[in-house]
Amino acid sequence: MARVLYIGGCTRSGSTLVDRMIGQIPGYLSTGELGLLTTHSLVENRLCGCGARFWDCAFWRAVGDRAFGGWDRSEAAELIDLHSHLTRHRQLALLLMPRLRPSFARDLVRYRSLLGRMYDALHTVSGAEVIVDSTKAPAYAFALRGIPGIDLRVVHLVRDSRGTAYSSTKRQIMRDSVDRVVWKHRYPPLLITLRWIVYHLLFDGLRLLDGRQTVIRYEDVIGSSRETLARIAGFAGRPVDESGLAFATPSTVHLGIDHTAVGNDMRFDHGDIELREDDEWRRSLGRWSRRVVTVMSWPLLRRWGYA
Repeated sequence: MARVLYIGGCTRSGSTLVDRMIGQIPGYLSTGELGLLTTHSLVENRLCGCGARFWDCAFWRAVGDRAFGGWDRSEAAELIDLHSHLTRHRQLALLLMPRLRPSFARDLVRYRSLLGRMYDALHTVSGAEVIVDSTKAPAYAFALRGIPGIDLRVVHLVRDSRGTAYSSTKRQIMRDSVDRVVWKHRYPPLLITLRWIVYHLLFDGLRLLDGRQTVIRYEDVIGSSRETLARIAGFAGRPVDESGLAFATPSTVHLGIDHTAVGNDMRFDHGDIELREDDEWRRSLGRWSRRVVTVMSWPLLRRWGYA
């Protein structure tokens, strides 16, 4: 059985860093946002975290060979097609109750079968016991929960909504695109805060359904890295001792080269990385935006100790 540790939450939450930090623990594999592999990697052939383009990466080539006999086979194309219409958030009701639409139910069974083969291939090729997936999106998590042979556990990652709102306004060119210039998505503070609220409430709903979920604050990963990583490892069912956390100090973390398929540009950084909370929002988020975001998200901010 492949064990998948899914990092769920909202965009701009520090998930790529958390994913990679967990991936440094022995027995864990950092893979990035696997839910975007079909578009960013298979279709657009963007860069893997190792620096090679996806189709040229020996690791991902071995995964594709193991799962489907190669990424150029018809089953990989089928995975792309099914993903594009099954994991939309407007399909959440059908992901919960697929029998409401028989054709959707049939497609979902097939999609989960193909996904199961991919995660099993990751488990086999890497030799890792736990596959770390930081896709974050609730809809993809709801799709994963029904895969036979997958032990799914969710790290519900939260970050101060005002930090997320400010980060979402920044202009940034993605470093993983080779053939064209791709700008990172930007969101107005009001829109990203609505998404922040809805996504976190959806993960609350997933916890009520399955129960195997723990809440982790991004700020705690930065401020108390070893303690937080040990807590995550215990939750994942593969505990780690002090020697397994030697890569983390109170102020830095040593990151190796990871085969992260998709994610924030920091997945290309390796070596000693300074652990510093990105709190620029305290100085740079406009007064009106800060007030609106705070009022909208106040109940959850208070719940998680931000208020």
